[in-house]
Amino acid sequence: MAELEERIEDNPDTAFEASDWPLRTVGIILIGILVFLVIGAFVLIGAFSRSVSDVSRRLSVQPPAPRLQTDPAEDLARFRAKKEKELNTYYWIDKENGVVHIPIGQAIKELAAKGIAGFPKAKQ
Repeated sequence: MAELEERIEDNPDTAFEASDWPLRTVGIILIGILVFLVIGAFVLIGAFSRSVSDVSRRLSVQPPAPRLQTDPAEDLARFRAKKEKELNTYYWIDKENGVVHIPIGQAIKELAAKGIAGFPKAKQ
């Protein structure tokens, strides 16, 4: 048994390291990585702001004036009521050529009665 222990201790492949990395070396590496990340972030922020200002200057496009909604629910209700009225009323689209808008329900009934290419006529 003693002979086996001597062979293991003499073999460099089975030996343990005498010490871990020194704390100073690990600290320097971590600080270097941190400095690199901070500098990289500032470089990217600077490049992004410069590219955005260059693009807006080249395009000379001004953003639209803000149109803030004071009551979005009321605006939506008004919009829906307007569209519902358009769908369900008669009105001229082109009076000179005799083109009139008819309510959507009436249009569906007429198309079902006449039939559409590929669809059979409705049974009455």
